[in-house]
Amino acid sequence: MTQQRLADWHLCVDAYEGEGDMKARGVSYLPMPSGYTSHADGGLAAYDAYKNRAQFPDVLATSIGAMIGIIHGEEIPVELPANMEYLRENIDGNYTTLEDFHKNITRALLCLGRYGVLADAPEAGGDPFLAGYRGDTIINWDKDFFVLDESGMERDGFAWAHVEKYRVLQMEDGRYVAQVHTASGEVDMTPTKLGGGMLDFVPFAVASAKDMGADIEAPPMIGIARAAKAMYQLSADYRLQLYMSGQETLVAINGEAPTAVGAGVVHEMQGSDGIVPDLKYVSPTCSGIEKHLEAIQDNREVAIQAGARLFEQSNQAQESGKARQMRFRSETANLQTVAQASCSLLEASLRNIAGLLGQSDAVANGITVTPPKDLMDATLTPQDAVALFSLVESGGLSHETFYERAQAGGIANPDRDFDAEYALIERDDIGADGP
Repeated sequence: MTQQRLADWHLCVDAYEGEGDMKARGVSYLPMPSGYTSHADGGLAAYDAYKNRAQFPDVLATSIGAMIGIIHGEEIPVELPANMEYLRENIDGNYTTLEDFHKNITRALLCLGRYGVLADAPEAGGDPFLAGYRGDTIINWDKDFFVLDESGMERDGFAWAHVEKYRVLQMEDGRYVAQVHTASGEVDMTPTKLGGGMLDFVPFAVASAKDMGADIEAPPMIGIARAAKAMYQLSADYRLQLYMSGQETLVAINGEAPTAVGAGVVHEMQGSDGIVPDLKYVSPTCSGIEKHLEAIQDNREVAIQAGARLFEQSNQAQESGKARQMRFRSETANLQTVAQASCSLLEASLRNIAGLLGQSDAVANGITVTPPKDLMDATLTPQDAVALFSLVESGGLSHETFYERAQAGGIANPDRDFDAEYALIERDDIGADGP
């Protein structure tokens, strides 16, 4: 995997977690202004104040939450054999429900565009379970071979320490073998089938945001994450200017500096012959502050367009009706493929558990997770059109956007643009008012 893809993944994760994680990364996301380095402390105090004033917009988490609501808005049917029904209430051994685990898969695919799920069994025996792996923790892979980075903080008595740990999954001599490697050596963690016997496949499945497979894809929401980072950087400069504009400095001209400054203090300065003393408050002009606001708003629009293109407007003058219909369908294609990949990954993982339970191929193949067929049905009823037009009347939607949705919904003619439709409306109005 490339360093750029890793950087994209880290940005998406940090942007999803929000302002605290973004600020914890310091100069990685918010560069230090060059003038700060001349300070006695290297600019650390000034940079901390600069960073603390900045605001990070939580648009990524909000967008992903909304998309999960769309994908999982209605119950997704999951067919399981009787001896696997326990998974509906405890799929990971930590009492996570099947539905919540499925949402976690979808969330990870939206955020990083890659997720893996391992079917495993407790060392001491018990019911098999599923364990999820974020896309960036799958660090090496090939046919029937995966290396998973499980490094992290582990408790040692009353303290916590970082432990480097890797799980290797592979086929050896026709049987599945799992090993965990740490600084102290390697430990065999190969599970066996219920009742004994080895697996003849690696019970690990990976999906991208488009389909099953370990391919590295660009995170679907990287456009939102980048726009949010840009807004964060612009916010730091904007709020610095706001702060500086309120910090006026009293300057004494041709006179001694006053001993006190503040409300209610009266200053009297005496000048010698031919010299006129003066006191003035001086503050920065902040001439670019409005431009910062405009840039923040521009990036907010970029984030909206990257995350939810349902109401995206474009120049349709040269589009045919068929091309326009294809564009409407493509607006939901990304979300639809994420939903399908999420369901396929869960289905494959549940079938892997069936293998651990010693189920027959016929039983395993009967396990299904049915994805939603149409997440965002564009069809508009007359009642929907009336409700949508009420947004136009209240100023919440433009006439052009309303007409575009009417075309997508099958109400307006897909081969006639807004100007042509509006001309027909005006002609009909004139005809109605005429003799």
